[in-house]
Amino acid sequence: MWLVCDHDPVRAERLRKYLEKQGVQVKIATKEEEIPNTWAEGKLALFLGGWNPATVQHVKNTLGLSTLYCTLDTLAPEQFEGLRQQGYDDVVPYPPAVEYARRWEREVNTENPTTLASLVSQRRKTTYTAYVESKPFQPPAPTPRRATVICVTGVKGGVGKTTMAVLLANAMVARGKRIVVAELDPYGNLANLFRVERTVTADRFETLPDVLTDPELEQNMLRTPAGWWLIPKGDRPLGLSKDGVARLIHLVGLYADALILDTHAGHLMSTVVAMREADRVLGVTTADRTTWTDLRAFLHMSERPVYLVLNRVRERPRKAAAISAFLQKEIGFRVAAIVHEDDTLYQRVQQGLTPLGSRKTNARIHQLIQTLSISTKEAKSHEA
Repeated sequence: MWLVCDHDPVRAERLRKYLEKQGVQVKIATKEEEIPNTWAEGKLALFLGGWNPATVQHVKNTLGLSTLYCTLDTLAPEQFEGLRQQGYDDVVPYPPAVEYARRWEREVNTENPTTLASLVSQRRKTTYTAYVESKPFQPPAPTPRRATVICVTGVKGGVGKTTMAVLLANAMVARGKRIVVAELDPYGNLANLFRVERTVTADRFETLPDVLTDPELEQNMLRTPAGWWLIPKGDRPLGLSKDGVARLIHLVGLYADALILDTHAGHLMSTVVAMREADRVLGVTTADRTTWTDLRAFLHMSERPVYLVLNRVRERPRKAAAISAFLQKEIGFRVAAIVHEDDTLYQRVQQGLTPLGSRKTNARIHQLIQTLSISTKEAKSHEA
């Protein structure tokens, strides 16, 4: 059973329901008087809001529980150290990832109960997070990347890059794949699109260790209603640094079947690194030739295979095919898919609903995935 200490009873009740859905029994304390003096069934304590450090120490030393501070905010290094000095063992986002928090639980043996003294003295885990602004990425010994990394990019806004990334993720999840979408655009809106709170952001990958277990990595991502994982944009005005992007690709690359990088329409460092590190680059554009300006030079920054997606097409199939052929000749890269304007899809986006394409749109997306899958296999065979 977990102890949730929160002066806000409404938020505490909301957290209790969230935890109980995941099989965790909860006891709520909204004031110090409600915290028990002895509690053999307790396994872990979560604190939300401001609490007296003496209360935290009481729970830690008298009850023998690990104490985690749960917050919506991204903490500065000095704030994190201050919480550690108050007695907290670690800081976790709200709502917490249960699999990670369970690592702090103490074992309860009802047949041969241990003394409180032994519980208090037992070894606790140290935090894996280094709260500093940024640190260099130093990859461990070379390990094979599990994920296929797809960079969705372009030089113009409004061509449907983010929607394309979402449709790709939806289609891949439907095939039973473990998918992660990383929002590298500092002006992106994916969290709001799926109505999830940015309790974690991409900024964490500036400081995370270069090696994480799967539960620890999941602590730094959000599960969307569509079934895939999301790493929302951070608060850095110019996006992630070179080290941050490299660390993100490395860590997620060992975890997922596919990592989709939704990038900014420009030459930000995060976009350039993503284009150079990805296995496949998708340049998204439309039939409007103004969206082709500088596209050729932009895509040539990538050292990986590049494919074009002609998106939001309203022309009839024959004319669309002619535009595609001209685009392919003009830019110098293969057009892998022609995706027509989907009014239903964009109505759902405007209404704040989960983006779902029509049958025709989804068929095009699945064809695109098939093209990328075949190309990836061919590339790996050549590398071998």
